[in-house]
Amino acid sequence: MSIRSVRAAALLKLGASLLALAAVVAVVFLINRGGDSGGDDDSDQQFYGYFLRDVEAMQEMGLPVYWLGRGFTAEGLSFQGPYGVGFGGEVEGGGVNMDYVAWLDGTPFEGTNTGLEITIYGPNAWERVKDRLLNPRSPPPGNVKPTRRTVAVGGREADLLSIPEVNRPLGRLRLVLELDPIVVVAEAASGGPVTPGGPDYSPFINDPDLFVQVMQDLRPYPE
Repeated sequence: MSIRSVRAAALLKLGASLLALAAVVAVVFLINRGGDSGGDDDSDQQFYGYFLRDVEAMQEMGLPVYWLGRGFTAEGLSFQGPYGVGFGGEVEGGGVNMDYVAWLDGTPFEGTNTGLEITIYGPNAWERVKDRLLNPRSPPPGNVKPTRRTVAVGGREADLLSIPEVNRPLGRLRLVLELDPIVVVAEAASGGPVTPGGPDYSPFINDPDLFVQVMQDLRPYPE
């Protein structure tokens, strides 16, 4: 699975919405490119605006939203966000899906990227997906079972799942944190080669403890 362009991920999110909205959390990182807006600042505001729209819908349901602010730095990479999409990113049953993205080369919203995806599930939404997310099925051909360990995030216990994928001993990290009445699920994927024939790259896949460290800054929106 190669690292996604901004436009490709938006189309994948649309497809996930049409086929199975519950699978949104498995969608690849990132959103559409800047479209007609032109500049990077315009693109940032456009996709941040989609996030704000979804937050408003969540708040109208009386549910809190958690985030990592407008960005963070990990292993020297500057992650920007949180970004949503114009359509196709809805969480069935109530929730917010957001992406934080770092560009590895090229210009923002145009070059190759890596990211971290966070989904906030309301109670109804979580009931739809919790078994699939907490008990991922082992992939063929090796059928290597995911591993699980308990970590602390903000003084609370969370599950950290290391999920293998075909031809990858570790393809995805998934952190599940229950913050009654909502559940926060954060995911980092192995991505793909930055250059043809090159190695996979994600600072979080390379260092799961860094993933947990970044999540320590999770806090209620808009603080």
